[in-house]
Amino acid sequence: MVEEVVKQSSVNGDALAGVGIGIAAQLKGDSGYVVVGPNLGWRDVPFGDLVQAQLGKRVWVMNDLNAIAWGEVQFGAAAGERDALVVFVGSGIGSGLVLNGSLYGGASGVAGEIGHTKIVPLGQPCGCGGIGCLEAYCGGANLTRRLREWAEKDWPDLLEQVDGDIEKVHPGVVEKLVQAKNQRAIDLFHELAQQLGQVLANAVTLLNPAVLVLGGSVLTGCPSLLDWSRQAIRQMTLAVAYEKLKIVSTALGDDAGIIGAAARVFEENR
Repeated sequence: MVEEVVKQSSVNGDALAGVGIGIAAQLKGDSGYVVVGPNLGWRDVPFGDLVQAQLGKRVWVMNDLNAIAWGEVQFGAAAGERDALVVFVGSGIGSGLVLNGSLYGGASGVAGEIGHTKIVPLGQPCGCGGIGCLEAYCGGANLTRRLREWAEKDWPDLLEQVDGDIEKVHPGVVEKLVQAKNQRAIDLFHELAQQLGQVLANAVTLLNPAVLVLGGSVLTGCPSLLDWSRQAIRQMTLAVAYEKLKIVSTALGDDAGIIGAAARVFEENR
């Protein structure tokens, strides 16, 4: 794909400064080595080295939410802010932290794994190998799996929305039922909003960011869930932390990570 983009652009391949990649995985520092990518089914993959060998160009690999956060802080919804928490709820749930103007990775480079915050003791298994994680309940991949199980077992309303095609059941179908005043759908989204809200409120109370950017396919495709999650954050955040907080939606959408990863390459080549 990178080779094809270079061909279509005005950039001469020899002049290419490098390639920035955001990947949904836990990485070993700046090495590009994937320790675990739960939603990719990857463990112990030297991804950066593999791509670099294929392209013959320097490759910088970032956690996808770090790339997204950097894109939003440099050019998007958090532009100009020095302290930001960026959370995306898509197939998984992740966050990127910008503190005092810099990306914060933590001691092992995995700060921001908010989706693996434990919310249910001895709860459902998660792709990370743990149990009871927020991602196991609210992440799009796990939520879709649960919805399809319910559709086949005891929630025929879901199947009716997709003309019986189980493969078309996803969180957006629940949003349609919420709009139709389906009580079970409303109850489910209220439950998920409380779970998301609790974790995000705790993160805001702990980090005291100036802005919280929310995005990802689950939240953008389910406006009721987004609205109720915002309400839950307001209710559960320490008042003095909430006072200075702006909660905004992503400005760059699906391009945020691409822009953030590219920005990293430019910065490294200055």
